[in-house]
Amino acid sequence: MKKIAMSFVALSVTALLGSGCVSLDEYNRLQKQYETEKEANVAMSAEVSRQDGEISKLRSHAGAQEARIKELKDLLDAKPADTGEDLVKRIQEIWGGLGGNGDWEFVQSGGAVGVRMDDSGVLFKSGSWDLTDNTKKKLTELAGIIGKKVKSDANLFVRVDGHTDTDPVKKLAAKGIKDNVHLSTMRAMAVKDFLVSQGVPKDRVFVAGFGEYWPVTNGSTSKDKQRNRRVEVYLGDADALSIGALPGAQVSK
Repeated sequence: MKKIAMSFVALSVTALLGSGCVSLDEYNRLQKQYETEKEANVAMSAEVSRQDGEISKLRSHAGAQEARIKELKDLLDAKPADTGEDLVKRIQEIWGGLGGNGDWEFVQSGGAVGVRMDDSGVLFKSGSWDLTDNTKKKLTELAGIIGKKVKSDANLFVRVDGHTDTDPVKKLAAKGIKDNVHLSTMRAMAVKDFLVSQGVPKDRVFVAGFGEYWPVTNGSTSKDKQRNRRVEVYLGDADALSIGALPGAQVSK
């Protein structure tokens, strides 16, 4: 349309001048209009070319992304799935003496494997992060395995994860507890401190508090809440201990 308008202006100027029916002022006005239309047409052509280039780039990028997605999918499809036996073997390799102990619930998170202790055995004294005698007994056994492992392998670390149920922590406000994430972190810290007191190097143990946000069951019964109030202790290298997308899933017991 711009090109048609510009051509029309040019023809109009020529025709009017040829007929002698236009003044010099009118001629100058039409000439200016013609130049303006010409400049606008050049600018529009440049913008169209630019947009064509952007579209070409986007199509190229989209094609590369699709190819990468297909490549990753092919890799995932080709990767053999872990069997239950593979996971148990991995647990036994990492945890050693605990591998055949039926008293422990083993879990996996990403590339790390660990043990889970829920509140069915009463982990902490009511309304606190103080360990019960039963918990200390189990952690003493755990520390014996962990201490040997991390001292013999410089790439091995420990992560203690704390979890709570969904009940609010209003009664603990007087103790400075702000929410369930805070409480779960304090409980993970209590486990970490006890492991260190039993000889596990303190620079190899780290904690994470998840509050009520990573439940292993969505039920609301007393038993469900006991399952969700838990501590999980993982062993692995730095990459394996990165936080996964889901809570540790039960592997074996």
